[in-house]
Amino acid sequence: MKTSTLTFLLAAFLINLISCSTNDDEPTVTTPSDSVTYLVTYNGQWTGSSHPIEYPDNSHFSGVIGMSHNKDTSLFENGSFASEGIKVMAETGGKDPLTDEINAIIDNNLANHLISEGGLSTGSSSIQFTITLVKDYPLVSLVSMIAPSPDWYVAIEGVNLLKSNDEWIEKLEVTPIHYDAGTDSGVTFKSPNSPTIPAKVISVITEAPLGNGTEVTPPLTTFTFEKQ
Repeated sequence: MKTSTLTFLLAAFLINLISCSTNDDEPTVTTPSDSVTYLVTYNGQWTGSSHPIEYPDNSHFSGVIGMSHNKDTSLFENGSFASEGIKVMAETGGKDPLTDEINAIIDNNLANHLISEGGLSTGSSSIQFTITLVKDYPLVSLVSMIAPSPDWYVAIEGVNLLKSNDEWIEKLEVTPIHYDAGTDSGVTFKSPNSPTIPAKVISVITEAPLGNGTEVTPPLTTFTFEKQ
């Protein structure tokens, strides 16, 4: 075989090898715009002045728990019965079995990350933490027990941080909704345990001691998301 022919064949082989290695065998790379990190500020504004009716001297909020997810799932639904995880969180502030419920949603490819952070040691304290989102799972749902209370909690549900033009929101303050889990019949912050049998559905709190008959205002907390 002539040297020129051998050189040509070798060059063709190398070109084909390079072409294959840069196409089918190359893993998908997530570009910076496909993921984003947010600094989340969880701020309490629950005081004896803001909500004076039966204000508890040990007001606080349990550790934040939730998930980043897509539009095909939810952490809970207003008007539906609380899962065991939501029940335990709302009554005690405990994160189990809600952690297991969220991990099951992740296993079904409906959510991307479990979010589990600290709580607020007083009704008017604040904490910060970071979360990372990707475009396939741009929604955030978070819950935190109002404590002490029978089964009350604050929640943000399905907050979408991806705009319609496929760009991430720079900054967003979200006012949570105040819920009754429907699993305990206590009516004051320090009511003794009184299981609701049969359980009622989750509902928005409107009545005293937190509500004014229509809503809870001012809200007990806020969540602020700042793109990093």
